[in-house]
Amino acid sequence: MVANLHNDVVNAPGTLDGSLARITALLRELVELTGHDGGDVPVLELQFGDILTRTTLHALDKNYLLITAILPKCGDSRLAWVPSAPEPAPPGRDMEFLWHADEGRYIGLRMVPIGSLPDDRSVMDAILATSDRASAWMTARRRQS
Repeated sequence: MVANLHNDVVNAPGTLDGSLARITALLRELVELTGHDGGDVPVLELQFGDILTRTTLHALDKNYLLITAILPKCGDSRLAWVPSAPEPAPPGRDMEFLWHADEGRYIGLRMVPIGSLPDDRSVMDAILATSDRASAWMTARRRQS
């Protein structure tokens, strides 16, 4: 009976099993809902205010979701903050901010182990949390300048 209960939980709608196949299927489904073409490698783009997020599987080992937060260009007069050297993630944080010289903006990179995502909602929560962290980082940078 315990084994059946475990199988019911793992197979419940919206539940992820930590597999590459299931997370890829979820990303494809979410990309389709946005009206974009999923292509060979699904990349989910979502806009949260000034922050654009792109979510896909990490190319090297595919055991992580790679969530990229693309911040507004620094040339925008209402976002006048001075670019500096890239900053590593602060202790206890799992996000790194890098300067993208070609685009004149910072990007935030966050890798989330797919095994830590139990369901569809946790994937969306991870994307939103990445956007929130990027927004907070950008606000702090503005205050420093």
